[in-house]
Amino acid sequence: MCECTDMSMDLKTPRNVYLSAFYKRSFAYHTVKNRMPVILTQIIDTLSRTKLDVVKEFDQNSAEDLKKVISELSKFKYEIQTNKPLTKLLSDAPDIKIYNDYIDKQATEEGETTYFNTIWLLVECYMYRRIKEVFSLTDSLGSFDYFRSLKQEQFNKCRAATVILSKHLKGVTDRGFSDEKFTQEMVLTYLKANLWGNKCDLSVTLGKVNDVLNVLNVTEMDRFILVDDSQKFYDNLSSTEFSTAVYIDVVLDNAGYELITDLILMSSLSAAYPGFKVRFHVKVMPWFISDVTETDFHWTLQEMSQMDDEITRAFAKKCKEFVSSGQWSIIAHPFWTYPYEYKFMKELAPDLYSILSDSACVIFKGDLNYRKLFGEKNWDPTTPPLEALQGFQPSRLLTLRTIKADIVVGLQPGVAERCEKEDSKWMENGDYGVIHFIPKS
Repeated sequence: MCECTDMSMDLKTPRNVYLSAFYKRSFAYHTVKNRMPVILTQIIDTLSRTKLDVVKEFDQNSAEDLKKVISELSKFKYEIQTNKPLTKLLSDAPDIKIYNDYIDKQATEEGETTYFNTIWLLVECYMYRRIKEVFSLTDSLGSFDYFRSLKQEQFNKCRAATVILSKHLKGVTDRGFSDEKFTQEMVLTYLKANLWGNKCDLSVTLGKVNDVLNVLNVTEMDRFILVDDSQKFYDNLSSTEFSTAVYIDVVLDNAGYELITDLILMSSLSAAYPGFKVRFHVKVMPWFISDVTETDFHWTLQEMSQMDDEITRAFAKKCKEFVSSGQWSIIAHPFWTYPYEYKFMKELAPDLYSILSDSACVIFKGDLNYRKLFGEKNWDPTTPPLEALQGFQPSRLLTLRTIKADIVVGLQPGVAERCEKEDSKWMENGDYGVIHFIPKS
């Protein structure tokens, strides 16, 4: 069993898979020991506080189901805190065998896979998948989104920012995209606003939502972008090879403000390059607290269409028209909630890999996508992104991610050391971002 190396101690160590006999100063260890039990506690507290509303929404049987759910989640929390073995999932859902087989593969010589002695990615994904199963095994609560209120609260916190972005986009689209310099400026502005929208991650903030201010003043944040390939992405937009593809795929991350910036960015690209179609990839279940499901996507558009601001309502209407016309589509594939890195996609989800291979560019949003793209390895931070992909390259790839876990690649020599000197928590707090564009080789 290999122990995770602490990157704050030595940024030039060999690559080691994060196996969670976690080094106790690692963010992985902190996640399992502290953050995961808190998330479970918050679900339990929310269910206890809102049980009358839940019963009203479903039926009287849900009251008894809620008691069972709270009991199961409390038991689950205890298992994590006491480093018990991961128990096999029980439902007949198609992904259950994938999880159970993976748990078996990670077993130690003693035949057990425990929370502090296995891969971080498996432990964290398993938690969210098991929460879903607890609800799925009830008679009445299988469709209940236990993170819904947090996601909707996050949207309500960013209504003012949504109006600002909607008005700005209207001014841009009214002017049009005939001027190349103006088009470039606006695409890069929305791209970076989208990057910083990724700071709003409830699985990291543990439910605390801060107001988003100064949403379009992105240039002052450029010094915090450690890798900025945004210009490379834009240059490829107008290249002959790029323009022959029909689709841009976006693997979404968080609902709320980040989703608004996703819609703004893709609306601007749809207006500037009307030949492209956009495919939004969402989660099939509540995931990492704030990840977007198809229900969240449509709920957000509906809420925007009912806001007081006329321009915001018009923006929502336009987004709905993109969807109804087929220029935008929404895809919910179960692979996005597997505990596997993306290098296994071709084997485990060849249909999804084929879809992405037909894309002009696949945009991956956020921290979990980054971890799955490059693997939970203690890469030397200067490792080229193409190497760290470990063979996964269905198309051109763009990553937009604020750094909230101790893995990063593609930095120039000395950058990681400088950041470490300025802030020992620089790989956890989301203050720094990376934009990687990786051409198709």
